[in-house]
Amino acid sequence: MKVQKAGRIGVVVSDQVLRAAQRVDGHLVTASVPFDKDLKRSLKQLLTSSPFVGKDVVVGVEGSRVLVESLVVPPGASKSAQAVSAERLKGDPVFNETNAALSVAVASSPSGGGPSMVIHAAVIHERIAQIMTACRELQLQVLAVEAAALAAWRAWSGAGLQVRLVRTATADIVQAGMDGKLLFCRIVDQPISSIELRATISRAASLLSTDGFDVLTCSGVEPEERHEMVKELGMAVEQPAEPIDDAEAVGLATDGVILTEFTPPEERLLRIKRKVRKVRTYMCGAAGVLVAVAGLLGYQRIDSLKTRQLLLEQQAQSAQAAEAALAAAQAQLGLVKSAAEHLAGARPGHHMSVLFSLISNTAPEQMILESIKVDDVPAHVDDSARKDKKKDKDKEETPTTQPRVVEARLAGLAGSDAAVRDYADGLIATGAFSDVRIEASERVILENGSGGERFRIFAAAETR
Repeated sequence: MKVQKAGRIGVVVSDQVLRAAQRVDGHLVTASVPFDKDLKRSLKQLLTSSPFVGKDVVVGVEGSRVLVESLVVPPGASKSAQAVSAERLKGDPVFNETNAALSVAVASSPSGGGPSMVIHAAVIHERIAQIMTACRELQLQVLAVEAAALAAWRAWSGAGLQVRLVRTATADIVQAGMDGKLLFCRIVDQPISSIELRATISRAASLLSTDGFDVLTCSGVEPEERHEMVKELGMAVEQPAEPIDDAEAVGLATDGVILTEFTPPEERLLRIKRKVRKVRTYMCGAAGVLVAVAGLLGYQRIDSLKTRQLLLEQQAQSAQAAEAALAAAQAQLGLVKSAAEHLAGARPGHHMSVLFSLISNTAPEQMILESIKVDDVPAHVDDSARKDKKKDKDKEETPTTQPRVVEARLAGLAGSDAAVRDYADGLIATGAFSDVRIEASERVILENGSGGERFRIFAAAETR
């Protein structure tokens, strides 16, 4: 009996329709059914409408329940890409941190010196829960849940800088990247106008540090429209070597890098438990077989069978030890993450060379700075403010960085007390300091007999 070689099933869950694709013995099997609000029933109808093989599925979400955006983070930015994405969605009525799960993918600019390319996706928690419930009830093995628009990049391969237009039933997706790596994605309602398409391609070219693209590869676009694009865009417009009608479903069914994954943590834990259960079932079955063989072979094979049984028990102990090692590694990972957050909070928030340059350049000519002492210390927070911040921190999902203060203590000689006041006013005028105070100013006689002013100044500035 011939065994069919089948890949995983890629399932697209949209607002109005469910679509699926799978490669079986080198041939592409596809299907599409309406979504009647009962996800389990629609999913069962989808998988039985075509000769799909197996229970392994990768689910992609599209439509109003998912948001995909491309951002750039300049080099040397104080916030991480995850923090920038979370702040961008903060306050969003639909895709805020309470209603949706956020996943972020970051890649460096192809030139190596430009800003970081960031693609973030957010999916409503309710949609993820519906998908996982339906798949469990149908006994499907969910390998991953991701944004279907980003999975479309895996539908076909390419080399070098590429720009693509993927047309779905409801939207046009403009993508750009290098080789097999997706770096830019924008989703608009279809059909996209030639003016907007040209502007989007130019934006992608500027982010990828290139003068332009040679070819636009289209999927799901009719030949007549491709000919019009050639005239309007002034560039070659082609289709993939293998014509693809549903790039999203095909991309989900194709192995590759998943940029944004939304598989719930509990499902990943269940996946590990299933593997352990299979190992235990196999070992129990093997032990049963050994007992039967021992009864058939008699006492002559008892010693040999006991040896094999001991080996299997050692394998079971090894599996249990591996589980314990996994738990210990996860605990160690939590400690490492906590230490990393602590170190990030203790990182200085200023450039010392800029600070000293600011202090020295502001000083007037008739002044000598004898000592400059600068401390970077945590900002003082009173008890009431600390309680308020603790409440706010409990409400937030992302950790906040503790504010810090730069304290500078300056001592020296000036020609007059007016020069000291002018210097203090000059430090305030720079805008770098929030507090400047003259702690001491004393009239002294210098060695040459002339009068001078010995002073001490305190200046403070919040850094973050």
